[in-house]
Amino acid sequence: MLIREAVAGDGPALARVHLDAWLFGYAGLMPQGLLDATTLERRTATWQLTLSRDRDPREKILVAEVSGAPLGFAHVGPGRDADADGAGELWALNVAPQQWGNGLASNLVRAAHDVLHRDGFDKATLWVLTANARARRLYERHGWCTDGITREETIRGFTIPELRYTLDLRSR
Repeated sequence: MLIREAVAGDGPALARVHLDAWLFGYAGLMPQGLLDATTLERRTATWQLTLSRDRDPREKILVAEVSGAPLGFAHVGPGRDADADGAGELWALNVAPQQWGNGLASNLVRAAHDVLHRDGFDKATLWVLTANARARRLYERHGWCTDGITREETIRGFTIPELRYTLDLRSR
């Protein structure tokens, strides 16, 4: 496995990973209407735009490759919350379902920690679907702790309850 920064040509592969992870991982956890509205075409367009736009130099998209195929990603950057106070943020982590349980997600989490710390962040936050026990266990294994802050994210008209986690990057 290789972890590298994303390049412009990764858009279609990242879209496929993102879609598959959502459809498989969020089945029964998110409204089915939202999952049904999440298409490969929409994900591909979003990823191509993300990879082609100017970004803050601290925003990074880390790609995990297995045998040359992108099968996971972590998207990190400056914290986006009003109370971020200089924290970094793990914006997204998605892994192809066929790779779940083999350590790829853990390797991406560790790489995200390293990149955030190297970019000058002493602490980090992330938001996770409250009902996503699998993801929460992954983050907790890597030292993340909930700070008790919750929010309701609205995605295409659907309300999604989320819970915030924090991590002290100085201890990593």
